[in-house]
Amino acid sequence: MKDTKFFFNPFRLISPKLDSEANRLEEMIETPPEEVTHFEEGLLVMMGKIIEMTRLLSQILVVPDPEKMATAERLGREIHEEEKSLTGNVVFGALEVTPGEVLKAVVLFPGHLERVGDHLESILNCCRIKDREGILFIDKSNQELGNLFDLLIEILTNFRDVLMTRNRALLQLIGDQDVKLGQMIIDFQAAYEDRLLEGLCPPRSASLIMDILDSIKYSNTHIRDMGDILLKLDEKRA
Repeated sequence: MKDTKFFFNPFRLISPKLDSEANRLEEMIETPPEEVTHFEEGLLVMMGKIIEMTRLLSQILVVPDPEKMATAERLGREIHEEEKSLTGNVVFGALEVTPGEVLKAVVLFPGHLERVGDHLESILNCCRIKDREGILFIDKSNQELGNLFDLLIEILTNFRDVLMTRNRALLQLIGDQDVKLGQMIIDFQAAYEDRLLEGLCPPRSASLIMDILDSIKYSNTHIRDMGDILLKLDEKRA
């Protein structure tokens, strides 16, 4: 009888010998791309770096810090390198042992995560422009952006945990959080536009705010898409 608490784990078909190192989440963000040998481990490494990069950006946006910016930039580069390693070496090495429908469904996961990295790099660029040009965000905007980052980090962390635990309830929770984040972005945009028209926000902040909101939105979209793929794979095997 199928256990309804857990969904089918396609990654163990690709890398069935994943070792216990995957449980050392805090240390995994330091793993160099060339040392990743298992698909699931590689996804966890990428997720760890994405979560850390997002956390840093939420801080840099409020208080510019050259050291944190440099760390975020390094993490962005490593996310790109790990995507190439996973897609090019690990996944296609599993062609002979992995069912075609499974491999086809998850082969783009590293690419989805790389795109999240792209959106985070866009936020990093906004942070640099904001600092370089002395553009200020009012406290209300900083508070609302902070709330968005907090929820995005929660979603990212939940998805990372889903990759390890296969917990169906947690995967479904991500779907609910996706809806919540989308509504928060809509509400923020409306409130920000009102403040802008009332002269409460500097006009030069507008393009940066919109870029950051879009980057948060599309980062979450990639996580939601991967969650949907996992659920569909599970339904096919029911």
